[in-house]
Amino acid sequence: MASAADPCLPTKESPKWLEIPHELMVNIFQRLRTLELLNGAMKVCTTWWRICKDPAIWKVIDVDSWDACYTNYDLEMLTKKAVDLSCGELTDLSIKGFGADDLLDYMLIRSSKLNSLSLWCCFDMTGSGLRRSVKRVPQLEKLHLTSISINIEDIKVIGRNCPQLKSFEMDMTITGSFIKYDDDALAIANNMPELRHLQVFGSKMTNYGFKAILNGCPHLESLDVRWCYNLNLDMNLLKECMERIKDFKSSTRNYYDFDDTYSSGYSDEDDSSVSQDSDISEEVDY
Repeated sequence: MASAADPCLPTKESPKWLEIPHELMVNIFQRLRTLELLNGAMKVCTTWWRICKDPAIWKVIDVDSWDACYTNYDLEMLTKKAVDLSCGELTDLSIKGFGADDLLDYMLIRSSKLNSLSLWCCFDMTGSGLRRSVKRVPQLEKLHLTSISINIEDIKVIGRNCPQLKSFEMDMTITGSFIKYDDDALAIANNMPELRHLQVFGSKMTNYGFKAILNGCPHLESLDVRWCYNLNLDMNLLKECMERIKDFKSSTRNYYDFDDTYSSGYSDEDDSSVSQDSDISEEVDY
């Protein structure tokens, strides 16, 4: 006789969703957020609990502290549990607003197939910790960092140990300095030649560092250098960007009058990019 304590066990009037194939249930659960799986679906019944133990569900892990701001969840413990459930199949990892170097090391040492890593406002994670951990994932293709403090040596080690890196983002605005400084741009140019997308908010680079990136990253399709106020992009540099970069964003205002336009992948609603039909001499508000 089926137990009344488990609504997922078959009964004479079992719900039709119990007949859904395992593969389809996995596909459905993959659409839930990580915390919804750990604190929701896994606790509904033993059937769902067994489905949630399929590593395929945990190929993407996204844990945001905002999702738990009104709870007493131990986010580090839950994140470790999710990584363990992935059984090494994790390919896309995003952590927002919590965690330190020991958590990063725990996650990456168990994620030999990791392809994408995003860290947002993890203020207790350090550049040295990141530099040590990325050595475990040389196949990494995407690394996005927001409000994570890294230095030139960190950038060099990341580039050398992740030769397949195609998308890199970092936020340099936290330095709060307006000195001219090209070392970060040179580190990217000399160590990340396979980049297709690069975003460097608030870099102190000058035109020299900008040119180095264009030369050192020949495959760039998307380049975002907003808030890089030491840049003074003249007509020649802008035309080179038009010819090479599909999506280009900059905070530099220019007043050169010429008719060439370039195709941007961003919509007209995004006022920080130049649209396909706009003249590049227009001012862009930020």
